[in-house]
Amino acid sequence: MIPLESRFVQFLYYKYPIKRRWTTETATRAIGELECGFEPLNFHRDHLQEQIENHASDLSFERICKLIYLNTRSEFKKDEISVLGDKNPRYTFFIPQLLRLFPKAKFIHLVRDYRDNIVSIQRAGKLIKESGNTYFSMGRWILYNRFVLKYQKKYPDQFFRVQFEELIRDPGAMLKKLCAFLELDYHPGVLDYHKGMGKYYREEGFSALHQSLQTPFDLSKIGEWERELPRRRAIRCEILGGRLPERIGYPPKFNITLLRRIGIKLAFYPLMLLGQIRFLLKILFYRWRPVMRMAYGLLLKVK
Repeated sequence: MIPLESRFVQFLYYKYPIKRRWTTETATRAIGELECGFEPLNFHRDHLQEQIENHASDLSFERICKLIYLNTRSEFKKDEISVLGDKNPRYTFFIPQLLRLFPKAKFIHLVRDYRDNIVSIQRAGKLIKESGNTYFSMGRWILYNRFVLKYQKKYPDQFFRVQFEELIRDPGAMLKKLCAFLELDYHPGVLDYHKGMGKYYREEGFSALHQSLQTPFDLSKIGEWERELPRRRAIRCEILGGRLPERIGYPPKFNITLLRRIGIKLAFYPLMLLGQIRFLLKILFYRWRPVMRMAYGLLLKVK
């Protein structure tokens, strides 16, 4: 069971106690704030409230989160729920806290060629409120992947890397490996994910951003940077990426002189760093609970 993107775990982590036993009153208040919050969840409120009452004697942070996941509405039929998941890129910098909350959690690290990622962000820039600047996007790609790799090194058994290109080329093989990692049985029907997606994503903005989910896997998505990204920008990104892209499967494509490498770093590294600043601040603030609690409190008042 994986709901639509919502940072509700993060919200609850900073707004409410995580160690003490919860009362039904606290749980009800938290659910109410989620409903009127900045990213409202579409859950079965009455059934969720009933389950909260049923678990009055053993309510905890972890149990409240699980109950919310289990009661999230879905257009996809669920005969049996074996695993609860949360697909949210914003949780990348929240990994240490997630490991503290859910020590046995498993993480799926989806990686994509940084050049294709840049092209994708430029295409969806307005919808995801990003500038689409090539070097800002490159900086974010580096920061996100470095952060994941840091924790993957510490907890290798809890991380599984999915190469976007491998998934597109042979989705069945990759999904079988993923299911094995999650200790789930593989069902070929998962490849028919796109059927009925139009009904699921009713909101116009969401449909525009995730149009590809309504179609089968598309091989043309691999290497589209060669058509869409100017060669000089691709070269600059390759230099700015250093050895990181090759570490995760994207070797260099160009032969570049040392003098040109130095010139590119001097000219564009500061710009890339500028694009990383707000994400570096997130990493810092996520470690400071009082500040985040205050931020979420103000956010609710604004709403």
